[in-house]
Amino acid sequence: MAKIDKIERDAIKKAAYFENRTEAQELEDHKWAVKNGLSFSGPGALSKAIAASKERTAAKSRKSKVGTSFDPGVLEAFKAKAERVGIPYQTLLNSIVKRYTEGKLDIEPA
Repeated sequence: MAKIDKIERDAIKKAAYFENRTEAQELEDHKWAVKNGLSFSGPGALSKAIAASKERTAAKSRKSKVGTSFDPGVLEAFKAKAERVGIPYQTLLNSIVKRYTEGKLDIEPA
């Protein structure tokens, strides 16, 4: 019974998150999804989304786990950013590191 209550609470929390979004936030999220290859439309969109999901699932089994430390507040701020775009913070972190290693993201020296 408690598990069902937790599932319901999580569903309500997620629904409230999406119901309270502004158009500007939705547009920002859509642009991010398109930029990261996570938006599909037109003929065959469902098939493309399913194939991409299968590919991401298979890739997860090939990933390595890493432990690291962050400055105070950094992880919390990062988690908040990930929540705003609706993805787990680990996924966002992986996306950023991947883009950096592919030369698609520059980081200026401090």
